[in-house]
Amino acid sequence: MPALAFLTIVGLVLVALLFAADATLKPVIVTSQRSGPPKPWHPGTIQTLTTTPAPAPDMISPAVLAAQPKSAPNALTKTESAAHEARAEGPPKKMWSEESPKKARVEA
Repeated sequence: MPALAFLTIVGLVLVALLFAADATLKPVIVTSQRSGPPKPWHPGTIQTLTTTPAPAPDMISPAVLAAQPKSAPNALTKTESAAHEARAEGPPKKMWSEESPKKARVEA
């Protein structure tokens, strides 16, 4: 019950402050010289935003030629043989069983 009494007193103090502020402060009324709805805004000129096309890339510059990958004539065959060797050394794959995964979970 002490909390309810505290909240009641605080509420009464706040309401008293509202009445005191209303009595002491002057009302402020702001008016303008316009009457009616505001005039619609229209831009003075129509501006079309366009961009110039990009220049064609210079594909024969030394920087572009230096950045291109150097291709070796036997690179593809070396990659294929390395891939076959990696597959041959890998662990054997599991053989397919006749049981479905659902049956295996139920039995386990």
